Amino acid sequence: MARQIKFAATHFSIAFSMSYAVNQNVALSTFFGIAEPIAFALGRDTKSGGHRGVPLVPAA
Repeated sequence: MARQIKFAATHFSIAFSMSYAVNQNVALSTFFGIAEPIAFALGRDTKSGGHRGVPLVPAA
């Protein structure tokens, strides 16, 4: 659990700071900061085979 919190905090802080550096908007940067760890977690679960949806085929 501590590892997941660390990953989420790291991804939030990086996404927030990069977004704020680009657009200087706290509300939009907070949105990106919250959305990025969620997308990371979903992508990590999909890649690791946690879901049985569309099979991923390696590129040629």
